Amino acid sequence: MKNKGLLFLCCFACLFAKAKNLPDTLFIRRDHYTFYIIPQGLRYGILLNRQHIEAISPHAQVGIRFAKGAERPPLPANAKRILKQEESLLQLAVENEQSMKARLSVFFDTNYVALKLQPFISNQVDSLFTIDFCTAAASPAYGLGDHGGYGDNMAIRNFIEDDFGNRDNGHRFISTFSIFPQNQFAQVLFEKRTKRVAISDRENRLGAVGVKEAKIYYLLGRPRTIYSSYKQLKIQEGYPDIKPKYRFFELGYEAFGSLGWNTFQHSVQEDLDHYLKNGFGPKWAVVGSGFWKGERKNPSEGSTTSFGIWDDLKEGGRKDGLPSPRYPDVKGFKKFFAERGIDLLVGLRINFKAPRQYQGNFYEANDGPFTLQGLDSSYFVTDAAMNPEIYKVVFPQGNVFLLNGGNRRAIDWYVRGADKWGVKGFKEDLMLLDGAKLNNDAKVDEVNRALIDKEYLLMARNGAYAVPGDILRLEDTQYGHDQDRPLINGLNYAASGVSAVYLDIVAGKYLKLPLTNDQELYFARNAMLAAVSPVMAMGLGPWNITNTHYKDAVKKAADWHTQYAPYLYSAAVKSFKEGYPYTMTPLPIAFSTDTNTYYLAGKEHRQYAWMLGESLLATPVYGNDYATATSRDVYLPAGRWIDFEKGTVFNGPCTLREYEFPTDKLPLFVGGDGILVRKQGDAFYADIYPVSDRAFLYDFYFPDGSGKSTVNKRGKGIIKENVRVKDLAANKEVELEAKHKNLGWSFRLLPGHRYEIYE
Repeated sequence: MKNKGLLFLCCFACLFAKAKNLPDTLFIRRDHYTFYIIPQGLRYGILLNRQHIEAISPHAQVGIRFAKGAERPPLPANAKRILKQEESLLQLAVENEQSMKARLSVFFDTNYVALKLQPFISNQVDSLFTIDFCTAAASPAYGLGDHGGYGDNMAIRNFIEDDFGNRDNGHRFISTFSIFPQNQFAQVLFEKRTKRVAISDRENRLGAVGVKEAKIYYLLGRPRTIYSSYKQLKIQEGYPDIKPKYRFFELGYEAFGSLGWNTFQHSVQEDLDHYLKNGFGPKWAVVGSGFWKGERKNPSEGSTTSFGIWDDLKEGGRKDGLPSPRYPDVKGFKKFFAERGIDLLVGLRINFKAPRQYQGNFYEANDGPFTLQGLDSSYFVTDAAMNPEIYKVVFPQGNVFLLNGGNRRAIDWYVRGADKWGVKGFKEDLMLLDGAKLNNDAKVDEVNRALIDKEYLLMARNGAYAVPGDILRLEDTQYGHDQDRPLINGLNYAASGVSAVYLDIVAGKYLKLPLTNDQELYFARNAMLAAVSPVMAMGLGPWNITNTHYKDAVKKAADWHTQYAPYLYSAAVKSFKEGYPYTMTPLPIAFSTDTNTYYLAGKEHRQYAWMLGESLLATPVYGNDYATATSRDVYLPAGRWIDFEKGTVFNGPCTLREYEFPTDKLPLFVGGDGILVRKQGDAFYADIYPVSDRAFLYDFYFPDGSGKSTVNKRGKGIIKENVRVKDLAANKEVELEAKHKNLGWSFRLLPGHRYEIYE
């Protein structure tokens, strides 16, 4: 290996010697854009040829900086020579202020430019560096995964973080991807280790710390083009998207929202039977904790990696106030779910309790042999001396080991262990407190993908760039905490390219009975928010609400989400196929040229809104003013919009001032293509709304994920009373059912058929 490194350095030195001289500015013109770079300071920019705009402007001082090590600031660099110049590649010899050398490669693709810096020191092939790529400030920006979720507005402003990564529970989904719709570009730097990110009034910067090299991508064009390019880059860089399963788009349940950490068999079954009795019909349910063996809160209790060891035998001397055992009839418990058509998921983490000599609380009677097996086979993350590294997590107590997600044999062993639970899927929930110590944002990615490959349902909590699961759940919400955060967080998830955002359990966690009137109102408003988001799951039973109006609002919200789950899932499949976040498209992305949309989604205006699929605008009344707000200013972008319930027609762009939203009103407007699909019994119905004045083709993907039907509006102009629909497969007109007010027409949709709308 040492000789190979020296060979590389020698070849690189030869390139320096044979290189060409530099002009003052280098211009590389492609069909859609022109890239230029100023050798002095390595300042660069990109012009969009057809739009005649400068998407990316050069930094005022220096474009690329680098330095050896991880503790000192990177140093400005200059280009010295051209090493290679081809149609799709430019290579430059580079030096920083301390004469450290590097090679800069600039790659040109149809819709993106990539810059890769490879520093080196002649006698230290394995040196690590800090590298920054900088341009002039640009705004507004959206994305950055969890890091984009904690500001006062969805638009990212004055954000500077030089220790960017998974460091705590609030920052689990890590992504440097951000999109600048007004400037028509996005940027991303793929790196598992520590990143440096600044989106501020001073500069726009992406960098990496403690790396051998770094590569940044600048994606160009309108949002649909950008997200399509990003999808392909994620595949290329080892972060492929996962096709979600329909089940998660039906109504769900999480025991945590009702029972916290203290679940037991009877309480879970009683909860679910109450839901079924009250007509909710959840189709998936998570028991995240408490099914393991041992006294609750005792350091010796089991954990999710005590594979297949349920708390099913009576144990004397417990003082936790819970039944012993908590799950006395595991076979009967699983049968309970199967008989009711509910998929059972349990919580799962990659941490294993360490033995006592590592200051852990491993107890083989409750934990099984798995920690010892992992130690014997070297399946855990190790330190520099190849000893198992210890970490801290929220649960369990004491030190733990972490599965090495880079070891394929370890992953296969882990999956065989997970199989022992005998359930339909998992809620991945690593609550790592030593994120900086591990310094690997992709720690669960390959493990989760292995579970997905076995057809498990998988709710992801951690991940990098692409979601390693069917859906992505944000950090817990709770009454009394910041109620604007879930919307800002969820919208920036979507902007980061996430196709299936889960805004957490209805009414959050830790509500105690009896509920106050304010808590009941919070419950109802939160339910209506969840209903018009991609994923909805219940926790605390709505039967605990004493206010009949609020209770009915929760039921109405759940019923709507259940009925339109096929429409939501179809949007998620299309998102998977194209990369564009159809299930929850923030308005600045859906209407990227409309500057009125850029700063509405924040604590000042609270005009939180998104396109829910291609034909619905969701405008929930939510935020920290949930208890006092009964109306909202609603911005409607260009187009024709119909209030989903009232049937009132509006023509955008316009702002509806103080538009009334009673607690039980569905906060939805129909627009876009005006095609919705709902399930009624076992049949699927397409609803056509008179909103689109253009020809379009709408693809609907059935719950099996592969069956597809299309609805084609052939002509221009908004459809009127004499509308007709022809089934081209059956070569006959279909029977239309007129809906009341201005709510269009409906017909039954059959798999594999193509329908044409005409007059």
